[in-house]
Amino acid sequence: KSTKHEAQTPQRKARKISNHPTLRPLSVATMTPNNNNSDGGNAASTAAASAYPSGGGSGVGNNSLINLFHLGYRSLVAQLNDLFSDGDMSNSSVTGHDDHSKEVIRCYCLPCLKFGHGERGKSNVKTIFGLIFVPLFLLTFFLLDDFGKVVVRNMQLRQGPGGLMSNRDENGVIDFHLNRRILKEFPGHSREVLLLSPSLAVQGKGGAHSFEAMIKCPRGILYLFHGCGRYAASFFYSPQGRKMVEMATEMGIGIVAFTKSEELGCWNWANDGDTVKKLAKKFISSRLSKACAGPNGSDAVYPPMYAFGASSGGSFVGMLSSQMKQDPEEYAPFLFSAANIQIMAPNEHDHWDIPTVFTTMSGDTQTSKRVQDWVNNEMQVDKGPYKIITTSGRKPIHVNHFARVFEDDRQMSDRISGSIHQDLSTLGVVNSSTDEVFANPRFAKDAVMSIWQKYDLLSRKEVANDSKHVDASDVHPFGVSKRLMRSLKKEELDDADSIWLIEELNVAWDEHEITAEGFEDVL
Repeated sequence: KSTKHEAQTPQRKARKISNHPTLRPLSVATMTPNNNNSDGGNAASTAAASAYPSGGGSGVGNNSLINLFHLGYRSLVAQLNDLFSDGDMSNSSVTGHDDHSKEVIRCYCLPCLKFGHGERGKSNVKTIFGLIFVPLFLLTFFLLDDFGKVVVRNMQLRQGPGGLMSNRDENGVIDFHLNRRILKEFPGHSREVLLLSPSLAVQGKGGAHSFEAMIKCPRGILYLFHGCGRYAASFFYSPQGRKMVEMATEMGIGIVAFTKSEELGCWNWANDGDTVKKLAKKFISSRLSKACAGPNGSDAVYPPMYAFGASSGGSFVGMLSSQMKQDPEEYAPFLFSAANIQIMAPNEHDHWDIPTVFTTMSGDTQTSKRVQDWVNNEMQVDKGPYKIITTSGRKPIHVNHFARVFEDDRQMSDRISGSIHQDLSTLGVVNSSTDEVFANPRFAKDAVMSIWQKYDLLSRKEVANDSKHVDASDVHPFGVSKRLMRSLKKEELDDADSIWLIEELNVAWDEHEITAEGFEDVL
């Protein structure tokens, strides 16, 4: 429009049009026409009008993209010329041309930056260069550095000697890198799952470099189901639970612990059965299908899956195993290869034929008899591979008992262990002569509570603050590493601060408690 209008208005100054046969840009330069070449100016205006008619001609549509690049280039050149000019009018006075004789390039760039003139403009360019390109250079450097480290680690993993890693931190405490995930499945199935993958220790030549590599496709998956009144996370911080988890991970077995619909309640088939089935299948398809894929991306060959359940969890494992036998296609690939059921007898109507180890306590004769009757009946029907392990009986609580239980944790010294033993004797929980537990510890809650409160986290931090030799930040629940503490919720930390005492007393009483006794044989 403007070009056509100028062509029709001789009072306006003519526009300089490029004579390129193909590139016919819009008028971007304003030149003062020479009096001796006024016809040329009119000719240029006429050419512009013919090149870009007001009607819907094809010239603009065919060349619009080329014109855009052309105008952007000329705009950039003009900006740089303006930037590095001296910013005065000396050239105009020397050449005899005024401002109207200069070529004016409109800014067709987005955004159009104005840096300033002369030295100030140069300084602004340097500043912008430092603010933008230097950080980008450093970021690229760090990314390349990380990429190089990954390549080196992969080479060490393939060539260097490696072995399954012991779960210990720098202080020797059993240390679990616990991952918590919320699994959801439509419609309305949601549950938190605790995951622990076995680690591989890899060292380079000469042992100069070592690192920890997580095994994404483990030798097996062990599903853990705790009993009533226990958190799923307590498998990783209770004295007996952490022993079992450590033994499993050192064999290359991954851990999956499901939470209950009510964590401090019991397993309920109506609330938990279908949810565990659906979420376990989703976990397998999402976490193991790629990690355990066969050669050339073929179908995954899933590792064997095992189940462990204590008390209410043991009954739940029995119900799962029975349903898997009745409808394996509905549960696949969530199918147990073997199971370990502790301190609980299966329901009479539950039947399965996978290898199963029953762990019973010698002090619970009723449960032991029910387990034996169920096994005898199943052996007559299906001749399943079942085995019963009975614990060794009641155990003494010696002076250094807790120091042995937490031998990996230097917080539990022989002195503190002896002090705990003395308190147990004074309050009538343990016989000072024979070191045996007098009665069922569950009936001595007040005495047990007063003892663990004496050695809980708050009390020991107060002692550390008064001492010049212990840093309060290094105080944590017995047997709980700093990394594991970061993964636990507040209520789980409170539980870890007390469970160590009651669990050990229950194991010593040998009637009804999760136990690591015989678990190595089970594995």
